[in-house]
Parts: sequence; C-alpha cells; structure tokens
Amino acid sequence: MARKGAVITSSIGAIIGLIVGIWLVVSGDNWNDYIQTFTYFSGVVGDQLETLGWITIVFSALALVAGLSLPKRPMAWGLLILVIGVLMFFFIGTAWVVSGILLIIGGLMSIFKSE
Repeated sequence: MARKGAVITSSIGAIIGLIVGIWLVVSGDNWNDYIQTFTYFSGVVGDQLETLGWITIVFSALALVAGLSLPKRPMAWGLLILVIGVLMFFFIGTAWVVSGILLIIGGLMSIFKSE
C-alpha cells in the first residue's frame, strides 16, 4: 500500500478529532465558563461548545474518509486533509491541537512524497 504513513497519520488524527468532537457535544454546557480556552471565535459559533463539537465531528469524519482514500488520489485528498487540519485550528482552537498536527503532517506527507 503506497503512502501507508500518510494514511495512518491522517486516520489517527481524524479519529482523535472525532473523539474530541463527541466530547464537546456531550459536555458542551458544562464547559461554557472555559470557552475561551477552546476556540478563537466569539459570537454565535464560538459561544456554543455543542455547535463546535458538531463541526468537529463533521470535519473529522470528512478527514477520515479522505485519509482512507489517499492511495487513490493522494494529491487531492492530501490537500483536503491539509486544509481541514489548518482551518479547524481557527474553529476549535486548543482542543484541536493534536488532531490538527497529525492531519497537517499526513496531508503534507501525501502531497510531497515521491513515488
């Protein structure tokens, strides 16, 4: 399997993102006092951790599909993984650090690896 490292790294990052998203959805109201530690947004999206959790779940699921599809079209899926990894830092903030780093590394590995 070509690009095994990129697939594994991206999949682990997406699974961690799913876990964080589920955690944010389940414990959303309990953490409202600490919201500024999680997100860089303020306003409607940033004030509701449950909404941020659902956004995280959707993008993590998309990243997981992209990570598992890397061997088919590595450049396109790798670019999508890279974009998700970077953009989610702005949506989720500190709760996305581990997942984001793994997705960015997996995206870069799939884009720049020579066959």
